[in-house]
Amino acid sequence: MALIRAAEGVEPARGIVDAQNEEMARSLQQLEVSLAERERATEERELRVAERERDLAETEALLQHREALLAASKRAPTSRTALSDEEHAALNNLKAELDRQEAQLRENREALREREKFIEESESRLFEKVQQQQEKETELEQFEEELKQRQNDVLLAENSGVPPAPAEPKRLDEFVE
Repeated sequence: MALIRAAEGVEPARGIVDAQNEEMARSLQQLEVSLAERERATEERELRVAERERDLAETEALLQHREALLAASKRAPTSRTALSDEEHAALNNLKAELDRQEAQLRENREALREREKFIEESESRLFEKVQQQQEKETELEQFEEELKQRQNDVLLAENSGVPPAPAEPKRLDEFVE
């Protein structure tokens, strides 16, 4: 309401404008703190994701080596003696473990993709909010400058005895609504 009165040339009480400016400054400060916290959290998540990727790469390399070993044992010449029951059971257990690790690796990759997508979306939303806040801050600074100029004009008019010029109506364009 004070903004409308100021734009129309009606001078709001100085206390209201100062209170609004202080409130906006506090709000801006809170958003900056929140942004810093989110950035720290994002960096921590990125470190965890990088660590997880290293772990996945190691597990994948281990899996590939085990699969190569298993394939090599299958390609061994048939002139070898048949496998004992214990050896056969050990190979089956190894194959089952490899299958389990491969499934877990797939799940981990999918979880990693989902986390990366979430981080990207969060960063986008955060960037948009910061940009909106900066736009609001710029608008407030412009309003404050206009208000100071208007107050100076009123003081000059009072001192000179000439009535102040009416406030120019705000022009709207595609950037200002």
